[in-house]
Amino acid sequence: MRCWDARVTHRPTTEELFNEFYKYYNDYYDKDSEIKIQIKKAEEFSANQESTNTTTTTTTPLNYQTHPQAIYTSRLLNYSRLPKPKNEENFERELEELTKSFSHITTNDDIDEF
Repeated sequence: MRCWDARVTHRPTTEELFNEFYKYYNDYYDKDSEIKIQIKKAEEFSANQESTNTTTTTTTPLNYQTHPQAIYTSRLLNYSRLPKPKNEENFERELEELTKSFSHITTNDDIDEF
């Protein structure tokens, strides 16, 4: 299968696309296809997990540890303590030099026009 390309001649034709989609369609309805087998196994596993969770009365401890400073819910953030924005060290000097050079260019152009 060719990929989507900016050049139309390098793109798949409608027939190629149809054949590719048809393969997926057939795989979905074929009982022996790999995807169908995986979906069935996942559904069975999920059903077993649900029935196990409802019949089990004792809780098992979680097997992972959360970070003590982690926050798992939405909250307002305090932006009042952020440092003030700072320009580059030489920003003011460079801006002044640029302004002077542009003003020099525009005044020279104005003189040439007269």
